[in-house]
Amino acid sequence: MHFGVDGKLARRIAGLSWPVILAMITQTAVNQVDHILIGLLPTTEASAGQAALGPSLVLLWLIGGFLSTVAVGTQALTARRHGEGDVARAGQVLSNSLAVSVTSGAIATILGVIFVPVLFRAIISDPDVLHVGVPFAQLRIVGVFSMVVTMSYKSFFDGLTRTRVHLYAAIIMNLANGYFCYGFLFGKLGLPRLGIVGAGLAAVLASWVGLTMIVLWSMRRKYVGKYHFYRLRRNLSWPVAREIIRLSWPSGAATVFVMTGFGLFYGIVAKVGQPETVYAAATQNVVVILMLVFTTCIAYGTATATLVSESLGKKLPELAARYAWEAVKLGALVMAVVGLLMFFFPTAILRVYTHDPEVIRVATPALRMVALAAPLMAAALVFTQALFGAGNSRFVMYVEGTLHFFCLVPLAWLLGLKIGFGFLGVWSAAIAYVVLLTVIMGWKFFEGKWKAIRI
Repeated sequence: MHFGVDGKLARRIAGLSWPVILAMITQTAVNQVDHILIGLLPTTEASAGQAALGPSLVLLWLIGGFLSTVAVGTQALTARRHGEGDVARAGQVLSNSLAVSVTSGAIATILGVIFVPVLFRAIISDPDVLHVGVPFAQLRIVGVFSMVVTMSYKSFFDGLTRTRVHLYAAIIMNLANGYFCYGFLFGKLGLPRLGIVGAGLAAVLASWVGLTMIVLWSMRRKYVGKYHFYRLRRNLSWPVAREIIRLSWPSGAATVFVMTGFGLFYGIVAKVGQPETVYAAATQNVVVILMLVFTTCIAYGTATATLVSESLGKKLPELAARYAWEAVKLGALVMAVVGLLMFFFPTAILRVYTHDPEVIRVATPALRMVALAAPLMAAALVFTQALFGAGNSRFVMYVEGTLHFFCLVPLAWLLGLKIGFGFLGVWSAAIAYVVLLTVIMGWKFFEGKWKAIRI
């Protein structure tokens, strides 16, 4: 690897990446809008509401995130078939991906709504947070079905390098969420005032708007007439569905490990100081800011995964490796700039999300700490997504499980509670996790055995 940037490869990466990045940031903006608007409520209600968002998002991604990893197998197979020039089998991937996502999404939504109260209480015990958090989380789980089915479509179009399709749907979805969230939170725009629960309802309605948009887009003649993915009787195939599941489930398991780890992380944070609501809200503010960094890096890595898989389909493994290394260099440079902004202007950034001076005071040093790790986050997530694109998802699963349960959680407990470093000790454990993830994923990609994987 050379440290200089290859202009030709960089332009291809950037051209494919920017719609994915904007789409995922726009989609993440649903949570950002919720967080910001809830922060405009009266202080007591706002702090409880923001504290409730953390466990709610953990549960949403524990369930919906696990199922949404159907995108890993869908994108890898679509990109590989696209690289091979096999149009019919590329369309067949979407048919079977939809069968998997519709079935699993429906079952998970029902079970999730039933068990959310128990799971939420296992994370946090503050009665004010529970009062608003449980119904909010249940509503967010109702949106799992539309979330998972949307991911099938998104990953198919990403695999074809048509990354703008999801961008258009995400923009419309976010506009809908802004309208519904503001209206339901404050009783404006002709909608009833539902408070924090209204933000959950807004997210559900917006997710269905996004799904409707991408379904309508898929019906354009240039797609449905070429790939024939709605000819279900001819396309549905258990071997294809099984291959999608085989490639996806390790990523789903890794997501469960990540969300379980962060759930335990939130539980440890709640014990480092009083009042519990302030520390929980401070953590959620840092996390919601970092979500923009994570989302950008994951989106960037997702686009890289398409280029890696497509190049492998064309029997060009060395080109696949070059794409990934160029993506790491570009991503680290961009995130270095972002990290510096977060380091030097943490208070100004936090004030966008909360007006509680105590929450800002607690969150500021933690945000500065994680800002310095932003370039490493970019490298780690690009390597991770590139391995997904190559079909090596089991390794990622093993690493995420090991790091969360043998590094992040025990180290957060040790530094934050046992030794007594408190809030900053807990976040130091998060930095250690990022460093180890970067080193391990970078080593695995450099090793190169992924080049021989056949899917």
